[in-house]
Amino acid sequence: MNTKIRVLTACILTAFATPLFSANSSLIQSKLTNTGADADASGRVLSILTQKKSELTVQVSKLTPSTTHSIEVDGVIEATFTTNKNGGATVKFKGPKPGRGHALDFDPRGKLLRVLDNIQSVLEATLSAEGEPSGAVVLERVNLPIGAAEGVTGKAKAEYRMDKKGRRTFRVELERAGAGPFELFVGGVKRGDFTTIGVLSKIKFAIGSDDVGVLSLDFDPRGQVLDVVRAGQIIFSSELAARALGVNVASPRLAKVAIPSTGADADGHAEAKLRIDDRARKHFSVEIEDVPTGTYDLLVDGEDVADIVVTTTADGTKGEVEFTSGDDNSEELPLTFDPAGKTLAVRQGATVYFEGIFSPDTDNGSGTPATEPPSEFEEILATTGLDADAKAKARYRVDDKGRHKFSVEIEKVVAGDYKLVIAGTVRGTIRAILTTGGVEGEIEFDSKVEPEHRALNFDPRGQLIELTSADGTFFSHILGSGSAVAGGGTAVPYEVKLPLLSTGEDGNASAKAKLELNTSGELSFEVEVEDVDTGAYELVVGGTVRGTLNVVSDGNGTRGQLEYETDPESGELLLDFDVAGQEIIIRQGSTNFFSRIFPAQ
Repeated sequence: MNTKIRVLTACILTAFATPLFSANSSLIQSKLTNTGADADASGRVLSILTQKKSELTVQVSKLTPSTTHSIEVDGVIEATFTTNKNGGATVKFKGPKPGRGHALDFDPRGKLLRVLDNIQSVLEATLSAEGEPSGAVVLERVNLPIGAAEGVTGKAKAEYRMDKKGRRTFRVELERAGAGPFELFVGGVKRGDFTTIGVLSKIKFAIGSDDVGVLSLDFDPRGQVLDVVRAGQIIFSSELAARALGVNVASPRLAKVAIPSTGADADGHAEAKLRIDDRARKHFSVEIEDVPTGTYDLLVDGEDVADIVVTTTADGTKGEVEFTSGDDNSEELPLTFDPAGKTLAVRQGATVYFEGIFSPDTDNGSGTPATEPPSEFEEILATTGLDADAKAKARYRVDDKGRHKFSVEIEKVVAGDYKLVIAGTVRGTIRAILTTGGVEGEIEFDSKVEPEHRALNFDPRGQLIELTSADGTFFSHILGSGSAVAGGGTAVPYEVKLPLLSTGEDGNASAKAKLELNTSGELSFEVEVEDVDTGAYELVVGGTVRGTLNVVSDGNGTRGQLEYETDPESGELLLDFDVAGQEIIIRQGSTNFFSRIFPAQ
């Protein structure tokens, strides 16, 4: 390790031992394993993730001098670099503002990081997961938010630690959480009971420890959901993965870029979208319309990455392909490339129909928008349902002089002040007052400041817009995603995936549930159970039997699954019942195997 990295690591390790870093922070220090492709090469990785600032540093030495290499994380090329005359280099990824470094907009934890010479791996390491190199140091600390139970008080925190000698410990502490007893579930499986002394309750696990009261750490809690349960109710819950801005938590935003036509079909249209969700995952799609039916190739910088199948619809012809990073959604392809700044092309045979550079603006909307051709759009904002009668709309205009104007109106709400929050930043307050037409209010922005207008020194397009008051969030909408459908519901996509808590009837079994809202406003609900005895199990939601899980052998154990959709396709069931806030139970006869109260959205 070079001197700078060594000094930085020593400082960080010291800082992580202080209360300042008591929770919601992650440290990984690991060597890179030589694959044998370059016998002299060596390297190290240092990852520091916090809620305010994060950094990933890759330092290599004794590679081929003055040559270009790449850094690949989870199959995606995240950076290229050139070694110096001695074969060394230091590459930094930073978030949320990279400066001169590369953007740290991915979560390195649990991923395989490789240093590539052309396409050959020279150095590599799995970071903070099974298969990590010996000598790695890991420290993961999180605060556990209060769960679904009512009247919960106190605080909870968890820590996973692995030192360079491979010694591992895991502990969870509660402070002033009231009387127990408390149970700890990890990934839905009960792992032990807390010991309470005074206002503190603790549980600790370690590998190879003979200390009294320390349980055996025969499982890996990293990335698992931790649930603290009292009297059958979840009082604290969190994934054991520190939340880091831009890495695994973000303000949802959307960028849309038209791909220019080559003139091969004058009526055709193509558009690429890059959406970043609240878990900092990227969703990339390309849609083409009004071209002949058939199969087209999508090329990214000349590489064929997917087919787009165009079929006839009620509105003409249309085809789309979708990619997702860090997601197990089988309907979308894995996003193994970064589309930003790449040349996108759509072709059929030797004919290229569309081609252009994809340059999305997915920043936080800061800075006065540049002059552009005239345009105008208006969208109805999606209500969260907090006030069923409330309505809001946003309008964005660029006039013939290139001036940008943006306004938001709200009506049919309780009179009072409502904050306008865009990409997590408060941009102003709308005062809703009683008028002859009812309660209403408006706020206006202009790139050329006028009386009663605020300065438009940000671009709200593609950003998450929220209207909030002390009572909560009334509207939540990505501007540019289209008007909310009638009947409300949030237009901002989300996904909640949680383990169901095992009752202990089958110690080897597991179950999970997922509730997801997609960009089209369609809600889906999925329940899966594994490694229970084959047979039929009832799925109960909110006290009502909603279906039967038929568990069968799949060659790797046993498995049963049910899928529900508000707009079901073949093989899917109709989702016509509430899931959020309801208790989910999987049972066989009178025996409950799993249960959980699903959190309200």
